[in-house]
Amino acid sequence: MNRPKRQVHFNSCIDHLDLAWREPYGSPARLFDFGQLAERARLAERGLMDAMFIADFYTYRPGFSMEPITLLSALAAVTRNIGLIASASTTYNEPFNLARMFASLDRLSGGRAGWNMVTTAVGTVSANYSRDEHLEHDTRYERAHEVIDVVTRLWDSLGEEALRPAPDGGFKADPEEIQTLEHTGEWFDVKGPLDIPRPVQGHPVRMQAGSSQAGRDFGSRWAEVIFTAQPVLSIAREFYADIHERMTGFGRAPDALNILPGLMPIVASTRDEAVEQLAARQENGPDSTVRMKEMVGIDLSTLPSDEPVPLELLPDKGFTNGMRGRSDLYLDIVRKHRLTPRQLLQQGAHLAHAGNPQDMADLISEWFTTHACDGFTLMWPSLEANILFVDEVIPILQRRGLYRTAYSGTTLRDNLGLSRPDR
Repeated sequence: MNRPKRQVHFNSCIDHLDLAWREPYGSPARLFDFGQLAERARLAERGLMDAMFIADFYTYRPGFSMEPITLLSALAAVTRNIGLIASASTTYNEPFNLARMFASLDRLSGGRAGWNMVTTAVGTVSANYSRDEHLEHDTRYERAHEVIDVVTRLWDSLGEEALRPAPDGGFKADPEEIQTLEHTGEWFDVKGPLDIPRPVQGHPVRMQAGSSQAGRDFGSRWAEVIFTAQPVLSIAREFYADIHERMTGFGRAPDALNILPGLMPIVASTRDEAVEQLAARQENGPDSTVRMKEMVGIDLSTLPSDEPVPLELLPDKGFTNGMRGRSDLYLDIVRKHRLTPRQLLQQGAHLAHAGNPQDMADLISEWFTTHACDGFTLMWPSLEANILFVDEVIPILQRRGLYRTAYSGTTLRDNLGLSRPDR
């Protein structure tokens, strides 16, 4: 049987808009206006994108902070095809709650739910959940493995036909369709079953964001989509190959997962205009020296701005208990490309590319065809920026045969080319 032709996939971020209100047409209030958010979801759907994606941080931060499941449930009612992916922490949620939340979203949306499985990198979250301290990095992943195991078994615990009409007008449970878990583990004791019939997709699509060694193993074992920060083509290709090699060790085929690194597409009618927009964003952005010190272990403000960072000052490996993979990434970039403090602060973790529609399509094509990614998670530089992308960049990719001209099916799994898991 011929395999379907490989095509580009896009997820569209609803958050990552911290600076959007600084644009002439922006306003902070628009980040919380459902009409505007619904308009953006329909625009992404017009662009045949795979999913809307909402990150979640469980703590205060400037910018977008609406609760993801609530918002995506509302967006399910005003969209027909686009997937709905929410972040939810394995560190600050119970497996039963997670299973119910995403099974409900999958049912309400007709099979369009996805779960971004995060362990939560921000240590201040513990103070919001009556915890004395944030779990250590690798311990969070140990807990996460057990969470995913329990959640997937809960999704399978109640069959699609478990509840059937009874003669008295009520419902009758079919014992053969009900499975208890009786799970006893290091972190959880869960009896089961779930109180919601098996999701439309069998399991909502599992997404993961994390690039540390523990995160790579976790994603290679469990994820069907990986969202990662890979701002340099050569490093992205190394990551892509590494994940596929690890997947083999877990007995998984490479086409069971799509790797979608972050991309901020600063696209304008002309290249010069786009470059000016990128420069303006970098100039208006918040001071990132504190954040960068957490990542590379150096106070960049004490170094000459336009001389390469001395390699002898760098730690051997990432040391943060938060985004350890992000810390390793920055250190790798500094070593390989000998960046100056100014360049490092402007670089950011995710790829930001400025150009006209042809330039943007060329970049996406190069990364995709050289196996650096399977598409991108699009992080819009403004609330209206994706209009030009949908209207001008996507048609170029379609003419090249790299992007769909219609949705492949009715579920998120269908559109991502993922099989439905057996019970």
